[in-house]
Amino acid sequence: MAHIDLRDLTDDDRDAAFAAVRDSASSWSRATVETREAFEAWIAEDGVSTRAVVVDDVIVGLAATLDVDGDREILLAVAPEAADGVATEALRLLTVLEPERPLYACLAADDDPSHAVLAGLGFVEDSRDGNDIVYVLPPTLE
Repeated sequence: MAHIDLRDLTDDDRDAAFAAVRDSASSWSRATVETREAFEAWIAEDGVSTRAVVVDDVIVGLAATLDVDGDREILLAVAPEAADGVATEALRLLTVLEPERPLYACLAADDDPSHAVLAGLGFVEDSRDGNDIVYVLPPTLE
């Protein structure tokens, strides 16, 4: 089994992370990063926290949290060639690292695999925003 981890995004990681975002099938309605310049500007914004998705020391994606209208939201992009299960484990790790609840995720309505992943991690549909579905991971009672 491959070792999957998240680490703080470094300058050396940015080329691979941008390539993963660009090539990913994920729809990032909250962060448009069509060019490298837009990517650099986005990761420099206040409230955006980025982590490289690493599989056996190779960067295969980007995991991020950001503020959207006063709420904390997660984004994940994984390269299409990444092994099965990488996106699920990266998302699980991201929800563990991000302590704020409720935690939101916004997906294109037709992104069926991602909907199943979020549901498996405890996210529930919160609302619909045009062609997007907003999910929430509610706080847990301890």
